[in-house]
Amino acid sequence: MIKTRKRRNTGRVTLQDVAKYAGVGSMTVSRALRTPELVSDKLREKVNQAVEALGYIPNATAGALASAQSHIIAVLLPSFTDKASADFMQSLQQVTNKHQYQILVGCYEHQPHKANDVINMLLQSNPAALVAFGSQLSDTHFLHINNANIPVVSVASQTNDQADISINCSYEKATYELTQYLISQGKRCIGYIGALQGQRLHHQQITGWSRALLKNYLNAEQSVTTPDPASLAYGREALTEILLRQPELDAVICSHESIALGMIFECRRRLIKIPQDLAIACLEGTENSAQMFPSMTSIRFDYHKMGKEAGKHLIALLQSLKNDDDNALDENTVINYHYRFEIGQSTP
Repeated sequence: MIKTRKRRNTGRVTLQDVAKYAGVGSMTVSRALRTPELVSDKLREKVNQAVEALGYIPNATAGALASAQSHIIAVLLPSFTDKASADFMQSLQQVTNKHQYQILVGCYEHQPHKANDVINMLLQSNPAALVAFGSQLSDTHFLHINNANIPVVSVASQTNDQADISINCSYEKATYELTQYLISQGKRCIGYIGALQGQRLHHQQITGWSRALLKNYLNAEQSVTTPDPASLAYGREALTEILLRQPELDAVICSHESIALGMIFECRRRLIKIPQDLAIACLEGTENSAQMFPSMTSIRFDYHKMGKEAGKHLIALLQSLKNDDDNALDENTVINYHYRFEIGQSTP
Protein backbone atom coordinates (compact mmCIF):
# COMPACT_ATOMS: atom_id res chain seq x y z
CA MET A 1 0.00 0.00 0.00
CA ILE A 2 1.38 3.39 -1.03
CA LYS A 3 0.88 6.18 1.47
CA THR A 4 0.64 9.73 0.25
CA ARG A 5 2.16 12.22 2.68
CA LYS A 6 0.68 15.66 2.90
CA ARG A 7 3.06 18.56 2.42
CA ARG A 8 3.82 20.09 5.81
CA ASN A 9 2.96 23.73 6.32
CA THR A 10 6.16 25.66 7.07
CA GLY A 11 4.23 28.22 9.13
CA ARG A 12 5.96 31.09 7.34
CA VAL A 13 3.75 34.15 6.85
CA THR A 14 3.28 34.85 3.14
CA LEU A 15 2.48 37.95 1.13
CA GLN A 16 -0.99 36.54 0.57
CA ASP A 17 -1.52 36.25 4.35
CA VAL A 18 -0.67 39.94 4.74
CA ALA A 19 -3.02 40.88 1.88
CA LYS A 20 -5.89 38.87 3.41
CA TYR A 21 -5.31 40.39 6.86
CA ALA A 22 -5.23 43.93 5.44
CA GLY A 23 -8.21 43.34 3.12
CA VAL A 24 -6.29 44.35 0.00
CA GLY A 25 -4.80 42.62 -3.01
CA SER A 26 -1.36 40.99 -3.10
CA MET A 27 -0.12 43.49 -5.67
CA THR A 28 -1.08 46.34 -3.36
CA VAL A 29 0.93 44.80 -0.52
CA SER A 30 3.92 44.26 -2.80
CA ARG A 31 3.74 47.85 -4.03
CA ALA A 32 3.37 49.22 -0.50
CA LEU A 33 6.50 47.41 0.63
CA ARG A 34 8.70 48.00 -2.42
CA THR A 35 7.55 51.45 -3.58
CA PRO A 36 5.57 52.97 -0.67
CA GLU A 37 5.56 56.41 -2.32
CA LEU A 38 3.16 55.05 -4.95
CA VAL A 39 0.55 53.98 -2.38
CA SER A 40 -1.84 56.20 -0.44
CA ASP A 41 -1.14 56.88 3.22
CA LYS A 42 -4.27 55.01 4.27
CA LEU A 43 -3.40 51.83 2.34
CA ARG A 44 0.22 51.98 3.42
CA GLU A 45 -0.80 52.20 7.06
CA LYS A 46 -3.13 49.17 6.70
CA VAL A 47 -0.38 47.12 5.12
CA ASN A 48 2.20 48.15 7.75
CA GLN A 49 -0.24 47.19 10.53
CA ALA A 50 -0.78 43.78 8.94
CA VAL A 51 2.99 43.23 8.52
CA GLU A 52 3.59 44.10 12.15
CA ALA A 53 0.69 42.02 13.46
CA LEU A 54 1.66 38.91 11.49
CA GLY A 55 5.43 39.29 11.77
CA TYR A 56 5.86 39.10 8.00
CA ILE A 57 9.46 38.98 6.69
CA PRO A 58 9.78 40.08 3.03
CA ASN A 59 11.62 37.71 0.68
CA ALA A 60 14.64 39.81 -0.28
CA THR A 61 15.88 37.29 -2.85
CA ALA A 62 12.59 37.28 -4.72
CA GLY A 63 12.51 41.08 -4.67
CA ALA A 64 16.02 41.23 -6.06
CA LEU A 65 15.17 38.85 -8.88
CA ALA A 66 12.08 40.84 -9.75
CA SER A 67 13.92 44.15 -9.85
CA ALA A 68 17.16 42.72 -11.37
CA GLN A 69 18.99 44.25 -8.40
CA SER A 70 20.67 42.57 -5.49
CA HIS A 71 21.94 43.78 -2.13
CA ILE A 72 23.95 40.62 -1.48
CA ILE A 73 27.73 40.46 -1.78
CA ALA A 74 29.06 36.90 -1.97
CA VAL A 75 32.39 36.22 -0.25
CA LEU A 76 34.52 33.13 -0.88
CA LEU A 77 36.82 32.19 2.02
CA PRO A 78 39.36 29.37 2.44
CA SER A 79 38.55 29.02 6.15
CA PHE A 80 36.24 30.33 8.87
CA THR A 81 38.85 29.88 11.58
CA ASP A 82 42.08 31.57 10.48
CA LYS A 83 42.65 35.09 11.77
CA ALA A 84 43.40 36.61 8.37
CA SER A 85 39.93 35.65 7.08
CA ALA A 86 38.26 36.89 10.27
CA ASP A 87 40.04 40.26 10.21
CA PHE A 88 39.28 40.78 6.53
CA MET A 89 35.61 39.83 6.88
CA GLN A 90 35.05 42.11 9.88
CA SER A 91 36.29 45.20 8.04
CA LEU A 92 34.61 44.33 4.75
CA GLN A 93 31.25 43.89 6.46
CA GLN A 94 31.58 47.21 8.29
CA VAL A 95 31.90 48.97 4.92
CA THR A 96 29.16 47.07 3.09
CA ASN A 97 26.66 47.42 5.94
CA LYS A 98 26.85 51.21 5.67
CA HIS A 99 25.58 50.90 2.10
CA GLN A 100 22.78 48.38 2.85
CA TYR A 101 24.62 45.41 1.37
CA GLN A 102 24.53 42.08 3.18
CA ILE A 103 27.35 39.52 3.15
CA LEU A 104 26.79 35.88 2.12
CA VAL A 105 29.82 33.72 2.94
CA GLY A 106 30.90 30.45 1.35
CA CYS A 107 33.87 28.47 2.70
CA TYR A 108 35.72 25.55 1.10
CA GLU A 109 37.91 24.76 4.18
CA HIS A 110 41.24 24.81 2.32
CA GLN A 111 40.02 22.13 -0.11
CA PRO A 112 40.36 23.69 -3.60
CA HIS A 113 38.42 20.87 -5.28
CA LYS A 114 35.33 22.02 -3.34
CA ALA A 115 35.67 25.68 -4.34
CA ASN A 116 33.65 25.28 -7.54
CA ASP A 117 30.62 23.88 -5.70
CA VAL A 118 30.80 26.69 -3.14
CA ILE A 119 31.04 29.33 -5.89
CA ASN A 120 28.01 27.86 -7.67
CA MET A 121 26.06 27.92 -4.39
CA LEU A 122 26.97 31.59 -3.87
CA LEU A 123 25.99 32.53 -7.42
CA GLN A 124 22.54 30.97 -6.96
CA SER A 125 21.75 33.76 -4.50
CA ASN A 126 21.97 36.30 -7.35
CA PRO A 127 24.71 38.41 -5.68
CA ALA A 128 25.68 41.89 -6.82
CA ALA A 129 29.38 40.93 -6.68
CA LEU A 130 31.79 38.20 -5.62
CA VAL A 131 34.76 38.78 -3.31
CA ALA A 132 37.40 36.02 -3.27
CA PHE A 133 39.82 36.17 -0.34
CA GLY A 134 42.96 34.04 -0.25
CA SER A 135 41.67 31.80 -3.04
CA GLN A 136 43.02 30.29 -6.23
CA LEU A 137 40.41 31.12 -8.86
CA SER A 138 40.98 29.07 -12.00
CA ASP A 139 39.71 29.68 -15.52
CA THR A 140 36.98 27.13 -14.79
CA HIS A 141 35.84 29.15 -11.79
CA PHE A 142 35.76 32.32 -13.87
CA LEU A 143 33.73 30.57 -16.55
CA HIS A 144 30.90 30.15 -14.02
CA ILE A 145 31.40 33.63 -12.57
CA ASN A 146 31.40 35.31 -16.00
CA ASN A 147 28.06 33.67 -16.80
CA ALA A 148 26.64 35.48 -13.76
CA ASN A 149 27.88 38.79 -15.19
CA ILE A 150 28.95 40.28 -11.85
CA PRO A 151 32.12 42.13 -10.79
CA VAL A 152 34.83 40.14 -9.00
CA VAL A 153 37.19 41.37 -6.28
CA SER A 154 40.30 39.25 -5.71
CA VAL A 155 42.08 39.82 -2.38
CA ALA A 156 45.35 38.15 -1.30
CA SER A 157 44.65 35.56 -3.96
CA GLN A 158 46.39 34.04 -6.93
CA THR A 159 46.87 36.77 -9.53
CA ASN A 160 44.22 36.63 -12.20
CA ASP A 161 43.68 39.28 -14.87
CA GLN A 162 39.96 38.48 -15.00
CA ALA A 163 39.24 40.09 -11.60
CA ASP A 164 37.85 43.63 -11.77
CA ILE A 165 39.60 44.66 -8.54
CA SER A 166 42.78 42.93 -7.33
CA ILE A 167 44.42 43.54 -3.94
CA ASN A 168 47.74 41.72 -3.97
CA CYS A 169 50.15 40.78 -1.16
CA SER A 170 53.91 40.34 -1.58
CA TYR A 171 54.22 37.00 0.23
CA GLU A 172 57.24 35.87 -1.76
CA LYS A 173 59.04 39.19 -1.29
CA ALA A 174 58.28 39.20 2.45
CA THR A 175 59.70 35.68 2.91
CA TYR A 176 62.77 36.59 0.88
CA GLU A 177 63.43 39.67 3.06
CA LEU A 178 62.97 37.72 6.29
CA THR A 179 65.38 35.01 5.12
CA GLN A 180 67.93 37.61 4.05
CA TYR A 181 67.69 39.23 7.48
CA LEU A 182 68.50 35.94 9.23
CA ILE A 183 71.45 35.42 6.89
CA SER A 184 72.70 38.92 7.73
CA GLN A 185 72.62 37.94 11.41
CA GLY A 186 75.05 35.10 10.76
CA LYS A 187 72.53 32.24 10.33
CA ARG A 188 73.59 29.67 7.77
CA CYS A 189 71.33 26.66 8.28
CA ILE A 190 67.81 28.07 7.96
CA GLY A 191 64.81 25.77 7.77
CA TYR A 192 61.22 26.35 6.67
CA ILE A 193 58.15 24.91 8.43
CA GLY A 194 54.93 25.31 6.45
CA ALA A 195 51.25 24.36 6.55
CA LEU A 196 48.68 24.12 3.75
CA GLN A 197 51.21 22.56 1.39
CA GLY A 198 50.38 23.01 -2.28
CA GLN A 199 48.28 26.12 -1.83
CA ARG A 200 48.96 29.68 -2.99
CA LEU A 201 50.38 31.02 0.28
CA HIS A 202 52.71 28.06 0.83
CA HIS A 203 54.05 28.18 -2.74
CA GLN A 204 54.95 31.88 -2.56
CA GLN A 205 56.54 31.58 0.87
CA ILE A 206 58.75 28.61 0.06
CA THR A 207 59.81 30.25 -3.22
CA GLY A 208 60.99 33.38 -1.37
CA TRP A 209 62.81 31.29 1.26
CA SER A 210 64.67 29.10 -1.24
CA ARG A 211 65.53 32.02 -3.54
CA ALA A 212 67.24 33.93 -0.69
CA LEU A 213 69.22 30.86 0.42
CA LEU A 214 70.36 29.92 -3.07
CA LYS A 215 71.43 33.50 -3.77
CA ASN A 216 73.78 33.20 -0.79
CA TYR A 217 74.97 29.69 -1.79
CA LEU A 218 73.23 28.06 1.18
CA ASN A 219 71.29 24.80 1.41
CA ALA A 220 67.57 25.17 0.62
CA GLU A 221 66.56 21.59 1.39
CA GLN A 222 65.65 21.74 5.08
CA SER A 223 61.87 22.11 5.02
CA VAL A 224 58.98 20.31 6.69
CA THR A 225 55.48 20.88 5.33
CA THR A 226 51.95 19.55 5.74
CA PRO A 227 48.73 19.91 3.71
CA ASP A 228 46.83 20.42 6.98
CA PRO A 229 46.07 23.81 8.62
CA ALA A 230 48.61 25.37 10.98
CA SER A 231 48.50 24.46 14.70
CA LEU A 232 50.54 24.51 17.89
CA ALA A 233 50.79 20.72 17.86
CA TYR A 234 52.17 20.71 14.33
CA GLY A 235 54.84 23.24 15.38
CA ARG A 236 56.07 20.94 18.13
CA GLU A 237 56.07 17.89 15.86
CA ALA A 238 57.79 19.73 12.99
CA LEU A 239 60.62 20.93 15.23
CA THR A 240 61.33 17.35 16.28
CA GLU A 241 61.35 16.19 12.68
CA ILE A 242 63.56 18.93 11.28
CA LEU A 243 66.13 18.63 14.10
CA LEU A 244 66.41 14.90 13.44
CA ARG A 245 67.20 15.70 9.81
CA GLN A 246 69.48 18.64 10.53
CA PRO A 247 70.92 18.89 14.08
CA GLU A 248 73.01 21.93 13.00
CA LEU A 249 69.86 23.96 12.32
CA ASP A 250 70.36 27.51 13.66
CA ALA A 251 67.20 29.29 12.43
CA VAL A 252 63.72 28.44 11.23
CA ILE A 253 60.97 30.37 9.44
CA CYS A 254 57.36 29.29 10.10
CA SER A 255 54.49 29.92 7.71
CA HIS A 256 52.09 30.80 10.55
CA GLU A 257 52.29 32.29 14.01
CA SER A 258 50.68 29.27 15.69
CA ILE A 259 53.39 26.97 14.30
CA ALA A 260 56.12 29.25 15.63
CA LEU A 261 54.49 29.36 19.06
CA GLY A 262 54.32 25.56 19.14
CA MET A 263 58.03 25.46 18.32
CA ILE A 264 58.81 27.87 21.17
CA PHE A 265 56.96 25.57 23.60
CA GLU A 266 58.93 22.59 22.34
CA CYS A 267 62.23 24.50 22.61
CA ARG A 268 61.46 25.27 26.26
CA ARG A 269 60.73 21.61 26.93
CA ARG A 270 64.05 20.64 25.35
CA LEU A 271 65.94 23.51 27.05
CA ILE A 272 66.86 24.95 23.63
CA LYS A 273 67.74 28.63 24.04
CA ILE A 274 66.05 31.16 21.76
CA PRO A 275 67.67 32.82 19.83
CA GLN A 276 71.12 31.66 20.95
CA ASP A 277 70.66 28.02 19.93
CA LEU A 278 67.79 28.49 17.51
CA ALA A 279 66.29 31.64 16.00
CA ILE A 280 62.56 31.45 15.23
CA ALA A 281 60.56 33.82 13.00
CA CYS A 282 57.10 33.64 11.44
CA LEU A 283 55.16 34.83 8.45
CA GLU A 284 51.47 35.77 8.86
CA GLY A 285 52.22 37.26 12.29
CA THR A 286 49.67 39.20 14.34
CA GLU A 287 49.72 41.68 17.20
CA ASN A 288 50.11 38.65 19.49
CA SER A 289 53.69 38.24 18.24
CA ALA A 290 54.77 41.21 20.35
CA GLN A 291 53.09 39.77 23.49
CA MET A 292 54.93 36.42 23.45
CA PHE A 293 58.07 35.66 25.38
CA PRO A 294 60.40 35.95 23.70
CA SER A 295 58.62 38.40 21.40
CA MET A 296 58.34 37.04 17.88
CA THR A 297 60.13 38.37 14.81
CA SER A 298 57.36 38.38 12.21
CA ILE A 299 55.99 39.57 8.91
CA ARG A 300 52.56 41.19 9.26
CA PHE A 301 49.90 42.02 6.70
CA ASP A 302 47.08 44.38 7.65
CA TYR A 303 44.02 42.34 6.68
CA HIS A 304 41.72 44.81 8.46
CA LYS A 305 42.90 47.53 6.10
CA MET A 306 42.53 45.22 3.11
CA GLY A 307 38.89 44.58 4.04
CA LYS A 308 38.15 48.31 4.20
CA GLU A 309 39.97 48.95 0.93
CA ALA A 310 38.18 46.11 -0.85
CA GLY A 311 34.81 47.32 0.44
CA LYS A 312 35.47 50.93 -0.55
CA HIS A 313 36.49 50.09 -4.12
CA LEU A 314 33.67 47.55 -4.54
CA ILE A 315 30.97 49.97 -3.39
CA ALA A 316 32.32 52.63 -5.77
CA LEU A 317 32.23 50.11 -8.62
CA LEU A 318 28.68 48.97 -7.81
CA GLN A 319 27.47 52.57 -7.66
CA SER A 320 29.03 53.24 -11.06
CA LEU A 321 27.28 50.20 -12.51
CA LYS A 322 24.00 51.29 -10.91
CA ASN A 323 24.37 54.66 -12.65
CA ASP A 324 24.84 52.84 -15.98
CA ASP A 325 28.47 53.89 -16.35
CA ASP A 326 29.58 51.84 -19.36
CA ASN A 327 33.26 52.43 -18.54
CA ALA A 328 33.03 51.07 -14.98
CA LEU A 329 34.42 47.63 -15.89
CA ASP A 330 36.71 48.67 -18.74
CA GLU A 331 39.90 48.76 -16.65
CA ASN A 332 40.99 46.52 -13.81
CA THR A 333 42.00 48.13 -10.51
CA VAL A 334 45.19 46.63 -9.03
CA ILE A 335 46.37 47.53 -5.51
CA ASN A 336 49.64 46.17 -4.12
CA TYR A 337 49.79 45.91 -0.33
CA HIS A 338 53.07 46.08 1.52
CA TYR A 339 53.85 44.34 4.80
CA ARG A 340 55.45 45.26 8.12
CA PHE A 341 58.66 43.59 9.25
CA GLU A 342 58.70 43.46 13.07
CA ILE A 343 61.94 42.34 14.73
CA GLY A 344 61.47 40.66 18.11
CA GLN A 345 63.56 38.81 20.66
CA SER A 346 63.19 35.42 18.94
CA THR A 347 65.96 36.33 16.48
CA PRO A 348 69.33 38.06 16.97
